Amino acid sequence: MSDPISLSARDLARAIASGRTDARDATEAFIAEIEAGDPDAHVFYVRTFARARAEAAAAHDRATRGLPRSPLDGVPLSWKDLFDSAGDECRAGSAMLAGRTPTRDALALRRLGAGGTVCLGKTAMTELAFSGLGINPVLGTPANPHDRATARVPGGSSSGAGASLARGMCAAAMGTDTGGSVRIPAAWNGVVGFKPSHGTTPLDGVVPLCPSLDTIGPLTRSVADAAAIWSLLTGHADPLASHLRLSDSRLLVPDAIVFDECDPGIAETVQAALAAIARAGAEITHADLPALARMNALTWERGLSLPAVEAWSIWQEKITARGELMYPPVRKRFEGGAAPTAAEAWALVRERKIIRGEFIEAMAGFDAVALPAIPIDPPPIDALADGGPAYDRANRLALRNTTLGNQLDLCAITLPCGTSRAGLPVGLMLMAPKGHDARLLQLARAVEAVLS
Repeated sequence: MSDPISLSARDLARAIASGRTDARDATEAFIAEIEAGDPDAHVFYVRTFARARAEAAAAHDRATRGLPRSPLDGVPLSWKDLFDSAGDECRAGSAMLAGRTPTRDALALRRLGAGGTVCLGKTAMTELAFSGLGINPVLGTPANPHDRATARVPGGSSSGAGASLARGMCAAAMGTDTGGSVRIPAAWNGVVGFKPSHGTTPLDGVVPLCPSLDTIGPLTRSVADAAAIWSLLTGHADPLASHLRLSDSRLLVPDAIVFDECDPGIAETVQAALAAIARAGAEITHADLPALARMNALTWERGLSLPAVEAWSIWQEKITARGELMYPPVRKRFEGGAAPTAAEAWALVRERKIIRGEFIEAMAGFDAVALPAIPIDPPPIDALADGGPAYDRANRLALRNTTLGNQLDLCAITLPCGTSRAGLPVGLMLMAPKGHDARLLQLARAVEAVLS
């Protein structure tokens, strides 16, 4: 029997379909990893093992009859604790939502379930998904598994998604991404993280943060796994049925903003990855891209942001009534959306649209923009726990590069590209215009082959 813990999601599904692995045994292997490796429930806030066993038994039955539902039939997944699952508490990482128990699965969970995937449970996250660090002292923070000596942040807000996959507790993980919440934990945990184009994946049954930017995305061990999940979520054909050669691709590398305050070891690793991609045949062009600097200023230097404005409008009633239950640094981010007038909020939306148009024009003729996913290593949790200036700086740097993709309405993917001087994972991010998801996944697979 193949070891399910070591396989990619698609390879595991192939092993199940061929009879080399029993879907029931695979699910039990992941359950054993969760029970042994997460005794304090800081990775999985909710465990749905009875459901998982029933779904695995059904997948086994289909395999014995040669009737798999999809290329992921029988594959166990973890789900971020803001996807509704019928009969299970769904708190979105917040004590304010204690007791919230939906009666129906989120549409994304139903779609992947229709493809035969197995639901292991709901994973840790920043409260209401509003931080790039993943610290949640209220319900528990899963430490980054890549440093056994120092407890470092896992990346947020899909902290448990990244940790559950990196620790071998699932074959793939589902998260959401409003400003980087799939790509940050993916990069810091050394896995693939894909943010599809906004509006292409279903948000029904997902606790919202900023509907104008919210997206669903997978964290996986390979680009092929991410493509398979994207296909099930959207109904699109497998994009990797077609191949893209790096010699047919053109990448644009920004010279400004995205490398600012970058740890030297991370910059070196990313530049080495870009050099390898160029040797493999890709055409790489460096440019200033002033639209990135303007969008960065609009996001961080104006004193208001689109996510904060929308998030406050959604959650102000609960936060006003029960905000003392929240981790203060996260509550402060929500409260930052309370001040703007309607005119200021509209001006923000309008300027964002103008900058996006300028950026897309600058990207014309290129397949993707390539940049570091995160410019810093994951900081120690203890150094940030008090929520002071160090927390604010780390959160801004964690989110700075990834949130450009959301604000500019792009699809984006991060790939492991090596390690920093501290021996911690580094992510290379590729971003493409909205609607170019299939070609971005094809490009990412070609890049992955070079980097691996």
